[in-house]
Amino acid sequence: MVELITAFDKAIIRRLVELEADAFGAGGMNEWQLVPLIRHGHVYVTRKAGEVIGAVQYMLDWHNPKKAYMIGVSIAKEQRGQGVGTGFIKETFTPLAAEGIEEVELTVDPANAAAVKVYKGKLGFTVTEFRRDEYGDGEDRLVMKLSLKKCK
Repeated sequence: MVELITAFDKAIIRRLVELEADAFGAGGMNEWQLVPLIRHGHVYVTRKAGEVIGAVQYMLDWHNPKKAYMIGVSIAKEQRGQGVGTGFIKETFTPLAAEGIEEVELTVDPANAAAVKVYKGKLGFTVTEFRRDEYGDGEDRLVMKLSLKKCK
């Protein structure tokens, strides 16, 4: 189940920061980043037994308003490897497509073979570009895209 977070809720923000820290360490999002994304982007969550177990954040591409950039995905550690994240990400595509989004783009560490496998093999993304030093020296990224035209 996908839930779009549209209001400021301290408990949800705290939980999202926890998930981000667990998934990305110091590179995870904090309150200062999440609150503007909730107000001006799209932050989707999924729950299990009422608890938030995953989040996906999107922002629009100013140069192509029919494209959303997937900023990040975080899934609770105990839920990983069970298809929860893949199913959740896939579910977010339907409301995006309903809003007129035709393409989703993301970047991923090329060394993160598990994520690349999910994005390509299970979600249908294609690699469109390699960006050397995208996030600093040695922080390379693969650019991946997915057409949502079939989700409408």
